[in-house]
Amino acid sequence: MGIKTHGSRTVVIVISLVLLVIAFGLSAAGVMSPSWQVVDLREFQSVHHHGLWLDCTRQHLLSLTSSSSSHRVIDEQDQPLHCTYKFDHSAAQIIDENINDVDQNSAAGESEHHQFYGWHKATLLCMVCALALLIFALVSVFMSFVGDCIFFFAAHRVDSRFVTGLVATYEQAIGIAFYMHIAGTLIAFLAFIMSSLSAYQMLRTQQYTDQNLPLRYYI
Repeated sequence: MGIKTHGSRTVVIVISLVLLVIAFGLSAAGVMSPSWQVVDLREFQSVHHHGLWLDCTRQHLLSLTSSSSSHRVIDEQDQPLHCTYKFDHSAAQIIDENINDVDQNSAAGESEHHQFYGWHKATLLCMVCALALLIFALVSVFMSFVGDCIFFFAAHRVDSRFVTGLVATYEQAIGIAFYMHIAGTLIAFLAFIMSSLSAYQMLRTQQYTDQNLPLRYYI
């Protein structure tokens, strides 16, 4: 019976460690990814990815090809991502110039979403602290959850959710990076629960063993 109990505890601990590694990988990938908010600006033929510290743009190239005398096919080619850092001073200067030139520059409305806002910094700080303090599972889960909440509510504000173009207004969608990070948070919480239950069971077993030891073991 004792061997089975010890084996089950070992399995639970190993599973908890594996879940923590998976949670760390998902959380780190989410923080590194620029796809926290994604908007398809069709009038500019580009898709913009707005991350916590990195912004990327992917251009769509459309070309007409003739497959026969009466049919034409539109080929859509995706270009590589072109990325800039939110904390890059030269990029920030260009963004400020675009915003100030709102009457003549069609990119002014979209440029506002490339700024390094306070809620970007707060979300990033919480998530970096969560990764750094992953050994303290409960603190890590709490900081990750707070960071996810900050981003979720800030991303649904009108000024963050919608992007104004020349002829239309586009709605930004929550990108895959957010779901990756929140999945990592939930997995880390599950690992914390499993490890806590395992530790509690080990303490109870140890106390029961100590209470039933013969007197000679204490002499």
